This record gives sequence, C-alpha cells and structure tokens, in this order.
Amino acid sequence: MAASPALMRMRRGTRSLLGMALLAAALGAAVVVQLRHEETLVPETLTALDPSGVRAVTVSCQGCTTRRFEKRDGHWRMLEPREVAASDEAVERLVAIAGATIRFRHAAGDLDPKKVGLDPPLATLALDGTTLTFGTTDAIHGDRYVEVGGSVALVPDRFSARLFAAPESEVAH
Repeated sequence: MAASPALMRMRRGTRSLLGMALLAAALGAAVVVQLRHEETLVPETLTALDPSGVRAVTVSCQGCTTRRFEKRDGHWRMLEPREVAASDEAVERLVAIAGATIRFRHAAGDLDPKKVGLDPPLATLALDGTTLTFGTTDAIHGDRYVEVGGSVALVPDRFSARLFAAPESEVAH
C-alpha cells in the first residue's frame, strides 16, 4: 500500500508527533472504557451510610427486647433496655449491616411483603434516619429480604444473629 503524497511530504518529526497524539488518544479512550467497566463491578450496598457518621442505633425484633444505642464521645452507650456502656465492637457490627452487599434488588411493589416476612417485619434496624426492615430468607440461596429506601433487596444473611442478640451480649465488659 502506497503512502499518500501529503504524508510523504510531511517531515519525519511531524509524522512522529501525529502518531504519538493518536496513540495518546487511543490510550485515553482505553482508560475511560476500563474505568466504566470497573464502576459496574463495584458491589451495590444496602445504604450509602458512612458507618463512622452513625450516632444512633435502634434494633427491634419479634420476640426480643428492643435495644437502643447512642454514640457519645466516640463510644457507644446502651440506652434501652437499660442505660449502660455498650461494647463498641458489638454496636459497630450492627452498623456494618448497612454496608451489606446486595445480590438482587426488587422494586417495593414486586413482592408480597407478607410472603417474604416484611409484613410484619422480623426485625428492624434504625441507623440515624435510615430504617432497614428485615424479612425471611429465600429458600434457594439463604439470602435475607431487606426493605430499605422503597425497594426490597436480597443480601447474604451473615448478620441476623446480631439482630436477634440478647442485650447482655452488647454490654461493655
């Protein structure tokens, strides 16, 4: 294939500069494509809450005692069922539930709340102004149904024991 006459007349330096500019543009486009691909791989979580910013936690569930916590001077205090210093680690594990990875999300109207244990809920976790409502687990994967922000998510159930824990397990020792 013969080079065009215009390309032949270009000086060697100009051709090199043009080639590098094309290479830089191609690399820039590849970076943009890779970043978009990586964004799709970031797992979606139940909430966008920053765990370090949470100051109030309330846990209630069927058949268990309601527990209420508040962060004061960097440490958690249990306010209900009795006022006592709480285990920072235990309360932080409750707060971490808000960052559970979602496997699948349904619009709120797609599922019958009674069939998935959300009406009435098995447990409720309130983190500042955000409420997570917990239902049953699905029979196939063992994922827990969690309603938050107008939708129902399925998340791996690695935390339900914390929701149903006795208040004594969250007291500082």
